[in-house]
Amino acid sequence: MKESDKKFVENWERIKTQGKGKYITKHGVGFGVIVFALNTVLTYWGNWEQMSNTDFFIQLFISIAVGGGIYGAFSWFLNDFIYRKKLKEG
Repeated sequence: MKESDKKFVENWERIKTQGKGKYITKHGVGFGVIVFALNTVLTYWGNWEQMSNTDFFIQLFISIAVGGGIYGAFSWFLNDFIYRKKLKEG
């Protein structure tokens, strides 16, 4: 196993001990905030007066909860797949 693979395996084992929920929350929220910021800028660029508080909070919730949750779960399962593959190749 290459050194980079060993580092990945060790790191993923440490992350797995913290749990799937914490991983998805941590990585999903970060991704959701980025998606929200980009979505807001692209939607309201030059038309900031059109944005209402309701729109803002609905977009914030959808970006973080849905987008972030999907990204976090996908990332977890992809990393776990890679982890199991590297152990098998070992």
